[in-house]
Amino acid sequence: MPPPPRSGGAPHTAPPPAVIAAVRRVLVPLVRTLIGFGISWPMLSGLVKAVYVEVAERDFGLPGKPMSDSRITLLTGVHRKDVSQLRTATPTAEAVAATAPSLGAQVLGLWLGHDDYRDADGSPRPLPRASGAAGDVSFESLVTGVSKDIRPRVLLDELLHAGLVRERADGLLELLVAAHVPRGDIDKLSYYYGRNLADHLAAAGHNLAGGGPPFLERAMFHDGLTADSVSTLRREMEEVGMAMLIHLNRLATDLAARDEGQDAAIHRFTAGLYSFSADDGARPVEPEAATDGGKA
Repeated sequence: MPPPPRSGGAPHTAPPPAVIAAVRRVLVPLVRTLIGFGISWPMLSGLVKAVYVEVAERDFGLPGKPMSDSRITLLTGVHRKDVSQLRTATPTAEAVAATAPSLGAQVLGLWLGHDDYRDADGSPRPLPRASGAAGDVSFESLVTGVSKDIRPRVLLDELLHAGLVRERADGLLELLVAAHVPRGDIDKLSYYYGRNLADHLAAAGHNLAGGGPPFLERAMFHDGLTADSVSTLRREMEEVGMAMLIHLNRLATDLAARDEGQDAAIHRFTAGLYSFSADDGARPVEPEAATDGGKA
């Protein structure tokens, strides 16, 4: 859900300094990533210009009035000639592909969330490669339940290679829940980077603009820790956080099955976790207390 447009959709004459400072802080890690991947300012400026036009057209229209190039220029500061060109441009194949979750992610989500693929204790069941005569669930039925456009063997090879699934000595396939994070695959990592940060920023922006009801968007902070203490906190968060996400995924799977086919089933829901730690540098040396005849 985007932040609510301001009254009448008109821009502020002067943005609040606190918002400018907050945006600058958000841009620092973003620009660090951009430079690291060779995305220069000219490349970014072209992307940002197109996004300004897209967002203005989609989210800041006036009721009952068509959005004009001139109004988009007023809202964004993008030249009217550029606005006209960008509004008629065809999205690239890369842009379209980047918005779609991978088949592998959908299959793993079903394996984690659907009752048919969970043990009595709620853990993902080890699966045979193919269904038997009785039609029991299998990796084959798992994949075909999501899409019939890809052979299960092809996807299995990919998941085995990525370390997300392993084949046990008894031939059953086991989902490695702890490894359910893409590593080294730039396409998958980029997809989740964009999706997760976009939804987090949308929630925070909604709250910053006073939208109601507010989204849950909380974090805890602590400094003055050793590296060992940070490692302890990371392990605890990964264990507790993964348990929470698996629980929510199961509930969402059940609710999606209940909602299937309803005209009102048009909404999506995201819940995420993140952690971060950094070396903030040496602690400042406290000045000695002043004494008679001495210096502070």
